[in-house]
This record gives sequence, C-alpha cells and structure tokens, in this order.
Amino acid sequence: MIYLLLFTAIIISSFGDIALKKSKSFRRKGIAIVGVLFYLFTFYLLSNIVQEISVGVTYATWSGLGVVLTSLAGEFLFREKLNLKAVTSMFVNIIGVVLLNI
Repeated sequence: MIYLLLFTAIIISSFGDIALKKSKSFRRKGIAIVGVLFYLFTFYLLSNIVQEISVGVTYATWSGLGVVLTSLAGEFLFREKLNLKAVTSMFVNIIGVVLLNI
C-alpha cells in the first residue's frame, strides 16, 4: 500500500511539473497555482511515506522515477526531444531505483 502512495506522489509531482511548464514562468497565475497545489499535495504524501520507508529510499525513488516520468511527458506534451544519452540515463536510473527497492 505504501508503494502505491509513493507512485501516486510521483505522478502528482509530474503533473505539478507539467503545470509549471504550462504556467509560462508564472505568467499564467491559475495554472501556476494548480502546479503549486500539486507540489503541496506531493509533499503531504511524502511526509506520510517516510514514516514507513526510509527517507533516502523514498527520495531516491520519488526523484528518480519523477525525472523519467516528467521527461516522457515533456517528450509527448511539449515535443522536447530526448537524445540517446538522456534515454540511457533514464534506463540506468530505473535500474537503480529497482535495485534500491528490492
């Protein structure tokens, strides 16, 4: 159950990243506020998650998989191209997260 909460936090923080990109440097206030609210909810979830999973494992998993998810969102939503180095790094990142959690 706790890992479901962690994956929820990863997804919500990626929504926050997307919202902040769409806010155009906070010039679009409404979407900027939505992005900040996503982050606040993410940190609320993380504060509960670290009660059961060590803070190091929690943060490494959240940030590592969050980078991958946000990068993929950038590729599909904003046409940001991922080069071979970025894709390889994300693959290595996923392997690290898996090894850390087994």
